[in-house]
Amino acid sequence: MQRYFSFRFIKNQYKLRVSYELQIYVLKSLRDLLFLAMEFFIENTSVQVISSVKHDRTPLRDLAYEYLKKITSRKQICMGIKLSVENLAIIWVFFCFLNGSKGLTIVQKGARCLIIARTLRIFLFSMTILPSPKPFCNFTDPINPFKVLVGGACNDLLYSGHVTIYTLTAISFTILSRQYSSRILRYGLPILIWFHIIQRIICTILERHHYSIDMFLGFIVTSLIWECKPLHIDLPVVPQNLFLHLKQLVFPKYHLTVKEV
Repeated sequence: MQRYFSFRFIKNQYKLRVSYELQIYVLKSLRDLLFLAMEFFIENTSVQVISSVKHDRTPLRDLAYEYLKKITSRKQICMGIKLSVENLAIIWVFFCFLNGSKGLTIVQKGARCLIIARTLRIFLFSMTILPSPKPFCNFTDPINPFKVLVGGACNDLLYSGHVTIYTLTAISFTILSRQYSSRILRYGLPILIWFHIIQRIICTILERHHYSIDMFLGFIVTSLIWECKPLHIDLPVVPQNLFLHLKQLVFPKYHLTVKEV
């Protein structure tokens, strides 16, 4: 009997504190996170499988790389703060969370863009195998789906996966900065992030991690996916007063005390 009342008490408390709108939001968010995790797993496996295929590994000629090399050196353009794609992704998500409900909406849309853009990328680099821009590169490791290869393996992955993160970060900062009253933040943040993104794109080309066509196509495809409304149907809708609901859920006694006062 005690267990029955205990279970009923928990059920009643759950209904009181967790609204239906919040339940739907959490379920849809978990759905998109699961799809994103599955995509990264399949992509990581595909990269190793494609890189193990024997083919001519002579790098292709990259005219944009040759032009950039003439006008500047890698040391000159790549000076300053170097943020890895993982750190940039963390900054992107953290910045969105700092901007409340609007930021959560942006990051949910960004996650959908990542799923679509990087899934399309798997089909592209699997259909046509291009040699790595790095000479004498050869992938000989055994295929291990659970071994994460952040920088790819040893063939060109058309288009770049890094530039999808770069583009989404720049778009998110630009949109969210519009709501700030300070002109320094409203105009300074987008200029700063776009400057860093352009610098990282040029550095990636000069360091021979990708061909210039990879960076260009990745930027264009990600931007088009972001603007294509039919691809963002059934996104998680952030509930009104989400953070207030979460505070009530985690700190119910504190919420009741404040309400009574």
